[in-house]
Amino acid sequence: MDRDKESVEKFDIKLKSKPKDGVILQLHHTVRGSNGECRRIRFSTGIFDDSQEKLACGDNMGNIYVLDFSELKFWKLSSIGISTALRFVPSQVDKLVIANAKTFSINFLDIESGKISLTLSGHSAAVKHISFSNSKTNILLTASPVEAILWEQRNYTKYFTLNTYLGDKIQQILFTPAGDYLVACFQKDTIQIWRHDTMKSIKQIIPIELKHMKSIAFTINGRAMAMAGLAPTLILFSMDTWKALKAVDLSKYKITGAHQIAFIPQVFDGGANKILAILSSDCMLNLLDLESLTIIYCIHPESSGIRKFVVSPTGKYFLCILQMGEVNIYNSSFVMDLTQSSFFRETREVKSDIPCASTHKCVSHQNSTSKAEVEQKMKICMDSARLRRIIMQYGEYPDKFRSIIWRSLLDTPRNKMAYAALVDKEIHPVYKDIEKQFTIHSSVTLRSLKRLLSCLAHWCPLFGVMKFLPGFVFPFVKVLQKDPLLLFESVATVLLNHCQLWFEYAPFPPISILAIVENVLAEHDQSLLNHFCEVGVTSQTYALKILETAFSEVLTCSEWLILWDHILSNEPAFILMAVVSYNIVQRNAIKRLKTHEQLESFFHMQNPIDKKAFLKKAYVLINDTPEDIHPRRFFNSFVSLEKGECYQQFTGYPKATICLKLAKIEKKKCLKSERYTLRELTTKSQEKIINDRLKDDDSDNKSIQSEKDFYIEKFKKEKRTSHDKIHSKGDFAKEGVKEELIESTLYPTSIHLQRNRGHNDTTPRCNKEDKSSNVRKHSTRIKTKKKGPDKKNNLEKEVEKLLRTISNSDLSDS
Repeated sequence: MDRDKESVEKFDIKLKSKPKDGVILQLHHTVRGSNGECRRIRFSTGIFDDSQEKLACGDNMGNIYVLDFSELKFWKLSSIGISTALRFVPSQVDKLVIANAKTFSINFLDIESGKISLTLSGHSAAVKHISFSNSKTNILLTASPVEAILWEQRNYTKYFTLNTYLGDKIQQILFTPAGDYLVACFQKDTIQIWRHDTMKSIKQIIPIELKHMKSIAFTINGRAMAMAGLAPTLILFSMDTWKALKAVDLSKYKITGAHQIAFIPQVFDGGANKILAILSSDCMLNLLDLESLTIIYCIHPESSGIRKFVVSPTGKYFLCILQMGEVNIYNSSFVMDLTQSSFFRETREVKSDIPCASTHKCVSHQNSTSKAEVEQKMKICMDSARLRRIIMQYGEYPDKFRSIIWRSLLDTPRNKMAYAALVDKEIHPVYKDIEKQFTIHSSVTLRSLKRLLSCLAHWCPLFGVMKFLPGFVFPFVKVLQKDPLLLFESVATVLLNHCQLWFEYAPFPPISILAIVENVLAEHDQSLLNHFCEVGVTSQTYALKILETAFSEVLTCSEWLILWDHILSNEPAFILMAVVSYNIVQRNAIKRLKTHEQLESFFHMQNPIDKKAFLKKAYVLINDTPEDIHPRRFFNSFVSLEKGECYQQFTGYPKATICLKLAKIEKKKCLKSERYTLRELTTKSQEKIINDRLKDDDSDNKSIQSEKDFYIEKFKKEKRTSHDKIHSKGDFAKEGVKEELIESTLYPTSIHLQRNRGHNDTTPRCNKEDKSSNVRKHSTRIKTKKKGPDKKNNLEKEVEKLLRTISNSDLSDS
């Protein structure tokens, strides 16, 4: 085998990097005869193998040429006879199935060695169609105009033979992409559908409007079928409902009839292909956008017309076999570039028409008219269907035009007066110290974030209590901060549309949204959901964490921009499909995590991801999710902000709950604002004690009145004794005065009672508990001892004398 492989000589090929017409390579086979004349040998067949990046082409001399785009090599295989059909074997590398024109046999050829490994016989006419089923049964279909044979691939025995009636030949026959059905188009304008495992007929389609049917085509997901023929009518048929979706009049596009049709899959269309290639009767290839029903491009080679075309399974390449025998190989992305080049030209023209700052003073009525024309051109250029074609082809919008495109997709009204009214309310108190919550080094970004959050909070009280909001809007601030008005209106529109049902139970988690995400995940990857349940992780971890940060924590900056290009280009439900897609694409990494903490951290960090697979899966989910659990069932259609002097109200939240939340926040602010120094706290504690004691004094007012007579009588009896004690014990008296001063500061309301006992007792002062007990004892005695009112004046004089005596002794001791 190695020797055989070495005998095949390979040659280099060079592809055009930036072809003007989309043709990356042209094949032609010219031989020189014995008389010196050159003769062109025509190519008749061709087939792609996307998985191996290979192409096989056969000419009318029986030669097979193989091109390897990954290694940029081509080689020629030895002739085994003229071929009528080619097909790469999906399950075997480097195996090519060739239908022989003379023997009607089916040969399996090794493209590296050129050796035939297997030959199948059984056809009575030249085989025109070869197809493999995508189901687990692995069935090979080979068909000539008069019969079709199903081969079981394990031992290549005949599984079923389909013979046609006389005069009703097979025009085209193939498996549906999912492999469930076998569909045949007959020359008598009928389509027959069988279940390929039982070959039981389940449907027959006879389109009345369509005559002389020539070709059928399926989308990659197999949910729609297109039918066309020599009559200028195209019919789109649903394989889910078995009903016609629409009929397109091709005569509007100057297409009198179709010889061949095929879908050209796009990278991010989720299998619901929108571009249909139509080979018209005048040998031109027209690319029809089925969404906008417009011809986006027409291929008409100058050398000759097109006889046949072949599209690769993923739509990366397609080739046209010309009537003169050459093969033009196209890169689909380059062709789509040509379809969108006018968009960028018009955008550049529009930009050049806008007056610059230096000529602003010279603006006249004529300039204002041209500005209106420019705006009209911008609207035409930024048509949503046109933008969608760009995103499907390029996968992202150009950085230079992203802000303009987002503005167009969100249909922002540019309400300058309404926005100015929100800005004039200054920074909202809730977000006044936002820098303490986030580390933002750029002062410009910080100001933009504060302004945006404040305007949102002034617009709707809800946005003053949602803790996740700063993290959600921050990436938008980084992208659109140069245009504050566009920033606010873009974020407000996103909250209004793409965040539907998020605030249904605010400030609590959005239960409805999390249930929708969980249902979609259960539909498309039950094993991953089971893993989450085993670990104890809920949708609040694998869905809510992603949504609350708008994917900014799990994606890089470039990945985030690309994702939001697609979110804003699609229906509001797309963002939830993106969440499910992220989990499914990361399922291998997620299943290795066995603890709740590991999964928590996983959804708070950037993880490597294949962004193409991520976005493609999101489109598959939004197209293949059943309607009963599809988010669009619960979402309203897109609504832009209204143009005017004020913005419409945001009402999608429970007002009573939010008002209660706001009241709690205000209460916390009041508590935080009551901060005192140590001195102030001491003063307040003293005031509290004083107030309490004053209350006690008021309640015992009668007792205090009765105590007065008791103390006056006591002072009179002990007058001389106290005077002597003060003179004999001056040190103690001085110490007592100091203690009284201290007590007068701490207990000012009780000092008049303690002073009398201080001069009367010779023992050290008691503690606080003793003092209170003494007060209670004196109160008891006071009730039994009362003096008459006739001696009141004399007692007052005696008290004054005693006080003067005490004052003099204090002064002499000091």
